[in-house]
Amino acid sequence: MSLTQLEMRITAPKHGSAFGSHLLPLDSFDTHVYLFDPRLGPYAAGRAYTPDDAPLESLLAFNKRISSTGISGKVVLIQPSPYKTDCTVLMRCLQELQREGHSAYAIAVIDVDNITDQRLEEMHQLESSPTDPSSPGWMIQLFVPVWTSDVFYDCIRTLPVPVIADHSGGTLGASKLPPQLQDIPLSQPGFSSLLTLAKQFRLFIKISGLYRVFTRSESHFDDTQPIIQALAREVPNQLIWGSDWPHTGDGSNRLNRDINVKEPFRAIDNEAILRNIRSWVTDEAWQRMLMDNPGYLPVTSSLDHNYL
Repeated sequence: MSLTQLEMRITAPKHGSAFGSHLLPLDSFDTHVYLFDPRLGPYAAGRAYTPDDAPLESLLAFNKRISSTGISGKVVLIQPSPYKTDCTVLMRCLQELQREGHSAYAIAVIDVDNITDQRLEEMHQLESSPTDPSSPGWMIQLFVPVWTSDVFYDCIRTLPVPVIADHSGGTLGASKLPPQLQDIPLSQPGFSSLLTLAKQFRLFIKISGLYRVFTRSESHFDDTQPIIQALAREVPNQLIWGSDWPHTGDGSNRLNRDINVKEPFRAIDNEAILRNIRSWVTDEAWQRMLMDNPGYLPVTSSLDHNYL
């Protein structure tokens, strides 16, 4: 069964009105997607795993299925770890999307010791910001546990560039917290610092990859509700959303695996997750997260750390 066929079985949306629907309104951003296409470039020799294929045409089909209009929205491509710092496939797909008239941007992974200023400028020009193509603005994207917000607080607060905290800022739902914190997930170490950094406009929190930090898959990760509602209430201007398509696997399952065997993607009901999130936030927070906030970010000239 192909990736597209699998997703069509899981996600079969009925298109409706933009804000009455849990599907994405017109001009929404999906700020976290990966592409895997060995036809366009080889994977790195020292990679941790070999993913199944997820080419550009499958991404566009997925993007249409989660749209309230059936029209592809705006996407931000993320450099995945099997390519390491070789962004050839990322750049080629970005060029193809832009050539076809899609609003597409990217977050790259670079070798800071060897990349040249010229190469950085070439990448920046290709990935021109959605609000200002001449802007020199950059960002740093991190996927780290939420408790590290306490450790990195002073550093992030004084950085000359904003930070994107991936996958709900690394917060854990009740299903992954120790017993003494399961009824008070907002008290988990680091959450207060994460929230404060967002309130100070030093950090943006990406609601994505819920299965990476929560475990209640049968209820489509409903233990994220108190965390997402708190973030939407306290820092609605600092939230963005990403699907994390095509949903790569868990690193803990890669031990002793043959690197030449393709790893299947997770079977995720994207529509059910969107339905949950939509029911937890206000109309205003929903619009800001999907449309307004990512449009103001230089997400297209960013560096990713701890990528998947």
